[in-house]
Amino acid sequence: MTTDTLRPRILVLLAGLLGLAVTFGAFTTPGLTATSQEEKSLYLTVVDKDGKSVTDLTTPEVLIREDNQDREVVSVKRATAPMAIVLLADTTTNAGEGSMMSGRGSQGVGLGTFSPELIRDIRKAIGGFVKDMAAASPETQMELMEFGQAAITITKMTSNVADLDKGVARLFPKPGAASVLLEAIIEASKSLSKTKTPRRNIVALNIEPGDEQSRQNIRQLHEELSKSHANLWAVSLQPGTNQNAARGLVLEQLTANTGGRREFIHAESALETMMKNIVDNLNHQYEVTYKRPGGGRAQGVLVGVRRDGLKLYANRIPPQ
Repeated sequence: MTTDTLRPRILVLLAGLLGLAVTFGAFTTPGLTATSQEEKSLYLTVVDKDGKSVTDLTTPEVLIREDNQDREVVSVKRATAPMAIVLLADTTTNAGEGSMMSGRGSQGVGLGTFSPELIRDIRKAIGGFVKDMAAASPETQMELMEFGQAAITITKMTSNVADLDKGVARLFPKPGAASVLLEAIIEASKSLSKTKTPRRNIVALNIEPGDEQSRQNIRQLHEELSKSHANLWAVSLQPGTNQNAARGLVLEQLTANTGGRREFIHAESALETMMKNIVDNLNHQYEVTYKRPGGGRAQGVLVGVRRDGLKLYANRIPPQ
């Protein structure tokens, strides 16, 4: 999404589940005709072609369209409020000895050549995320949850790094356990809905392919994410080309519509680097404030910028 005149397209929120199609065409001069106006803020992540955070975006460069109406952007500044983050860790059988290396996991043969002790890489990546985030934003609180066979909270929401480290050390793969990642996303959303900060994020780390057994449908996921207004970031560690297609589609839709990123990692060595990149993205978000007519509830919001070569990640569910 670049330049003043953006290529026309139709973006349908969550594959039409909202019943709202948002047209993202050419931006025009914002016009507010209501007698009363109110200011709303959203959080925007901007990265370059290499996924690195862009830190010099200015107010005139940002454009907002809400319910197919252009809005006046009041300010664009670096977000400084502390965050609430739920980290979701894969503790299915695929994370344990014999599941990936030998191809004897729940998904059968041909899974790839991951280490039989993949869980150690998961612990290292999540543990590194905790330390890096705490160093960059000491007031940010984090919660750790696993999703092997059941969505279970390991460490409740806290800014205490020692407690979070203890939780990371308790992550172990469960023999024969399938994935309930989608269930965990719902539970994480419910937990975030209880927090006071408006900056809420879910960061999930899963192994592909996985035997996803969650019974929740995409409507339920959307409803809970809408209530929490959380950004979903999904990192999948995947050997070869095998994926859980159904789960993949859901994650693609949810990350796109909630302002997070969907990333695939094909080597364990890159996992920690990707998590560090997400820490950097989160700590260089922008708080974008714009005006809209007072009263009523908006249905959809889109963000554009007047600069080429950038990727934008912002929640398409408008602030209420």
